[in-house]
Amino acid sequence: VAHNGILSWGATLYDFYSIEPMPDNPYAITYLSGSRIAAAVRKIGELEHAKDELEWADNEDDPHEIPVANTGVLMETNEQEKPNYGISSVLMFDRPLSSPFHPSYYPPPWPFIPFANPYPPVLLQERIPVHLSPKTLDVHDPYSLLPVDPDRDTDNDETPWINMRPRVYLYKLSLESSTLKAIEESRKAAEESEKKKKRVLDVYRFLPTEEERARGEPAYEVALPTKPSAPTCVEEAHLYLSPAGKLGKGNHSMVYKAEWELPRELFAEPKLCHTCVQEALMIQVPPAAEDEGETKDTKYEMPVPPDTDEEFDAERIIVLKPQSNSRQKQTTPSSTSDSEGLPVFRVYCPNLRWQTPSTRCSHFTFHTNRPVPRTSVFQVAAKLSIQHDTHIAREAQNYQAFPDHFFQHWNGYNLIRPIHNPVPVHALVPQFYGYYVPVEEVALSTPSNENAMNVDKGKATTEAATEAKHTDKVPDENASERRPPPYLSPILLLEHCGQPVHLSSHSEDDREECASLFLRFNQAGWLHESIALRNVLIQPGLPTQWPIERDISDSDVETQKSFRLIDFGRSRKISNAGEWEALRLGKGETEEALQLVKILHGAFL
Repeated sequence: VAHNGILSWGATLYDFYSIEPMPDNPYAITYLSGSRIAAAVRKIGELEHAKDELEWADNEDDPHEIPVANTGVLMETNEQEKPNYGISSVLMFDRPLSSPFHPSYYPPPWPFIPFANPYPPVLLQERIPVHLSPKTLDVHDPYSLLPVDPDRDTDNDETPWINMRPRVYLYKLSLESSTLKAIEESRKAAEESEKKKKRVLDVYRFLPTEEERARGEPAYEVALPTKPSAPTCVEEAHLYLSPAGKLGKGNHSMVYKAEWELPRELFAEPKLCHTCVQEALMIQVPPAAEDEGETKDTKYEMPVPPDTDEEFDAERIIVLKPQSNSRQKQTTPSSTSDSEGLPVFRVYCPNLRWQTPSTRCSHFTFHTNRPVPRTSVFQVAAKLSIQHDTHIAREAQNYQAFPDHFFQHWNGYNLIRPIHNPVPVHALVPQFYGYYVPVEEVALSTPSNENAMNVDKGKATTEAATEAKHTDKVPDENASERRPPPYLSPILLLEHCGQPVHLSSHSEDDREECASLFLRFNQAGWLHESIALRNVLIQPGLPTQWPIERDISDSDVETQKSFRLIDFGRSRKISNAGEWEALRLGKGETEEALQLVKILHGAFL
């Protein structure tokens, strides 16, 4: 059974069967997974029948979650070819040096002008742990999209970002008390996990080549420096909005494709190059004797200075086997059994360092070795709402209440009544990246470099005072008392999952998968309350595939599609037995979903 609790699950399409539960009625047909049939057969002891099918069911894969394509790898690959065509006007000069957003951490050609990069940012599809949701959000909105004003002046929508007057607003994360409690628990667990990791000493063990073994060369161990801790909280992030990213408009909201700048340490782990460690080892170890018959003193061992500041509970040996006879050889992980019977010397290498975005060695041939920022930009969807609307706040509450399996991709297929055919068990809803509410506008002062801005949160002003700064008018001291500050929409940050579906271009399998989204939503105890095609999104390929696998338009293979359910401002939990009974009988939202995608099936026994 997959994590969603639906009983009929199969790893492949060959793990489902149609059966006739009433031998005298050939028109009565039901559908079940092989594992459920096998369990029933074993229960009644009829094991002499269908032995091949029972064996097939026994060898079936178990349900498991499938991770999305690694965001860190996609991020680094996207950084390979970046043209030097201009610096953005978004540097934050008031940031402390400890902040990854400090201007000194942006080597040329970064940072790029938002929405002007010919190489679009990576589409963020990975789920971010709840305790790593940024606490504050600096929202860059030079086109004044946050008021969600239907009468907004659109004359400047085609004006390049760099020519717009900067506007930055400070937002804060706003979550339910239950989510805040979960964040605290998750953060404590993450901190405890990091403490445990630091109490394990990692050691590289370099094995000698066959020639070195013949000369009596030992294996050498190098104790690695402690790996930098993974982040357990994120203080700030930046969001960039532009009318060029408009995705859709609803009765109560606007949705934009936004660029979200996050600390890259969320997705890119520190690296320690095997070759760098080996080169450091070669500096410390005297070269092997070349004359025949002369061997190294087997009692030789470089001293390891005691580290009185660290105590370790265990050691983890990573055995690296040589691939060539070269002294500067490539290495690959191996088994500890490969070093049995060899003398092992541990060597102290004082200059080993974990690599950072600004300091990379030359051995990473696939990834560039030039410096990169301590941040990275991703594509997400930002949903804004009109003034006095409450749907977006309720939607944020619902996202926080959804079970984990709504956001997870699983292998295999489900049978979901009343659909007769198996449907994939991908994520049901977009990833939720936080709900942010406005705090204040950030006052801007322009430094000597006209292509940069200085942001001082301590001097926040109202829109009226900021406007007065650029005119000859003297602001009325009592103006702010007579009128409220301008409306700024809250922001719901979500995964960008594509465009609304159009039935005319989709097969029956696609339409059944669209209907299954609503049915899975119902079976988890929720009513959507807005069954419409505009609330089903489609994008080519699956998030679990690498981008190169998603675009197979030149081949004869049909491109796989990813469907997702959206718009939960009216959704609610099922509250009474009558609503459950209506769904069981195929009425209510079950009937609406099937009619929506034009699917008609007979009774499902």
